[in-house]
Amino acid sequence: MRGMRIDVIGGGPGGLFLARLLRLRDPATRVRVYERNGPDDAFGFGVVFSDRTMSSFHAADPHTHALIQEASVSWTDMEIRVPSTRLRYGGYGFTAISRRRLLRLLQDQATRAGAELCFHHTWSADPATDADLDPGTVLVIADGVNSVNREARESALGTSITTAGAKYVWFGTEAAFDAVTFPFVPTTFGTFAAHAYPFAEGLSTFIVEADERTWRASGMAEPDHLAPGETDDMSRKLLADIFSEHLGGHPLIGNNSRWNSFRVVRNDRWSTGGAVLLGDAAHTAHFSVGSGTKLAMEDAVALADALIDEEHRGDAFARYETRRRPAVARTQALADRSMRWWATFDRRMHLPPHRFGTHFITRTGAIDYAGLVRRHGDRIQDAEKEFARLSGRSARPDEDNGAPRALTTPLRLGSLTVDGRVAVRLPTAPSAHHWLENGYAAGADLLLADWRRAHAEVRSGAWRDTAVRMACRGASLGVLVDPAMIDETGRDTVVAAGARLVVLMCADRRALSSVDALIADLADTAAVCVGLACPTGSAWSAEGEEVTAVARGWRERGVAAVYLHGAEWEHGLAWADRIRTESRRAVFVDGPDGWALRVRGDGEEDWSTRLHVALVSGRADMVVAWPLGAPSRPAARAR
Repeated sequence: MRGMRIDVIGGGPGGLFLARLLRLRDPATRVRVYERNGPDDAFGFGVVFSDRTMSSFHAADPHTHALIQEASVSWTDMEIRVPSTRLRYGGYGFTAISRRRLLRLLQDQATRAGAELCFHHTWSADPATDADLDPGTVLVIADGVNSVNREARESALGTSITTAGAKYVWFGTEAAFDAVTFPFVPTTFGTFAAHAYPFAEGLSTFIVEADERTWRASGMAEPDHLAPGETDDMSRKLLADIFSEHLGGHPLIGNNSRWNSFRVVRNDRWSTGGAVLLGDAAHTAHFSVGSGTKLAMEDAVALADALIDEEHRGDAFARYETRRRPAVARTQALADRSMRWWATFDRRMHLPPHRFGTHFITRTGAIDYAGLVRRHGDRIQDAEKEFARLSGRSARPDEDNGAPRALTTPLRLGSLTVDGRVAVRLPTAPSAHHWLENGYAAGADLLLADWRRAHAEVRSGAWRDTAVRMACRGASLGVLVDPAMIDETGRDTVVAAGARLVVLMCADRRALSSVDALIADLADTAAVCVGLACPTGSAWSAEGEEVTAVARGWRERGVAAVYLHGAEWEHGLAWADRIRTESRRAVFVDGPDGWALRVRGDGEEDWSTRLHVALVSGRADMVVAWPLGAPSRPAARAR
């Protein structure tokens, strides 16, 4: 399409970059940008780009890329600060620039290319006219996360918006940081954390986050009435005091700085009639992955290409969305995981420093284990050694990096210590004895015998002989039982069979609170584990809140572990991570049968490495799966 008329609502980085790119590609196209603020109005402080994003800017517009690079500061490290410990992680590449400087630069570049910029101009486009726009006219809606123009079209676009649970506030400071830095500061209210990074000589961004409970307890939830554009000075001063050690006595600088909750925007469709969405109006990604401005400017590249190269507007919109949606979906998925981590970091402050750091850097899953070792192998090795030391083991080093492998590290469950982190689940049937005798349980440290449907065989004493044989091979015996089966006779049977662990298999989450009396009764006989079929919904849903509310009480009641079963690996691991965080109990989770024999595919990690990372990072404690594959169980659930 040549000689178009393009009206862009919103003069942020995405809209301005689009205006320039369109004019560079087709000087006959008329581009006008409408911005409600003035040319020097900019809220926020620094904007961060990765090295990969900077490369995409260079490919699209080398001159603008050079100007951004010249006005930016760069660094390669990030630092996590917890009480008494600072951990450096190298091997990254970041570039940051003042948001005001970036906007001014992009305004000049758009104007030089021939775009018209209209400031102090609010445009609310009537959605009823979208379908009637001339075929050569395009309305680009780029007016941000709170777009009134998108809101007016939400049914046509399929808009959905969810709000994060954590609270955040954006400041600047003259305190010096030479890397992106994350200080975590416990207080009597709860823990506050910050994202700090340099963006210009002598200036840094300083974003503070806290969960809602901490925010309310601090008194910062009730500031004096703030006029538009005004900063919450009470919070600014209190937070400067809380983070004084990390700010070096420097104050925090406000710029429309007030507490907010992050809004995640998604749209089923990015266009309707002659109108198309761009940037935050179309999609948002949590700032902890630094992707809002990046996504908007990458959208601009794709939309400019599509509008110039395609002959029809509808085809251009389809091409733009097809090209951008997979990358946006991936970024949003990573950002969602990161956002959930930041909403719950206070509940992980009990973790040892290196394990806390490993949990943090693996929160999105974007970098595999090999990548982590390549970037900062010393930090990963420190975490592995810390994990082994706290588990009571320092022998059998891994051949690659000198650190013990997590799967062969002992696990303490109350009075029981299991030699390693691999369990297998046995049915109570004659075939179970055959599996044991023929080596299918090789590599297993814990046998979980399912006693729920075979009372007679259980009480025949056959399992006592099995327990003795397996104990000689280093495996411990646990039993899965129906809570209704554990009367006094059932309790005696558990003892007679030599079971060191009893798993109370609850039918559903509603039964969780009904086993308290049994937990107390069995605690002096064996370690007690609560078993639950992993819910199908998200661990962060209302269902997740209900389950974790019960789980928080298990520590005081003497529960040694929780067994989440019946889910594919990633889903089960997400639930395990949350329950482990909330209850501080060990968590067993189903893995893929035959994992030890799985061949690594292109771009994939082998399963032993994936399980190792899950254990070291503190997301799970025991993997329940047959290492060599079970002959009469379905193939692995994990994918």
